[in-house]
Amino acid sequence: MAKPAHNRNVRLLTEEEVEERRPVLLAGVEQYNAGYFFEAHETWEELWLPCPWPTRNFLQGLIQSSAAFVHLMRHEYPGTVRLLGHALARLEGFQPEYLGIDSARLLSGLRRAREELVALGPERFEEWDRDRIPQVHLVKRRRVAARER
Repeated sequence: MAKPAHNRNVRLLTEEEVEERRPVLLAGVEQYNAGYFFEAHETWEELWLPCPWPTRNFLQGLIQSSAAFVHLMRHEYPGTVRLLGHALARLEGFQPEYLGIDSARLLSGLRRAREELVALGPERFEEWDRDRIPQVHLVKRRRVAARER
């Protein structure tokens, strides 16, 4: 079954609208952390498409990290390490946190995973302990007082 086509000319969200759609971001985090990498990819893509820059770039990094682990589960070494590399490049500029996600911690885990998989190589990467897939952690967000808005 073909994936439905996305309208590539959608109106971009405002910052306020991105914040209103935070539950979509969090649903993707829950799916990813539960090991539902394909579902997380799809959920984050729903938010990614209408997002403005730089949020769009950050979400693409999350999508690529999730897709990397879809490839890992499918026993596809090249896609795994390639997508982890793309995710690292996208997420690098969003440290230490972005959108309430501890991006520094995620980056560290993704970097470690990629290094370990590359060290094992295509012949042995299946030996890698999948329990080492990094989780996405949230940071406590401070509330903005009405006077600061």
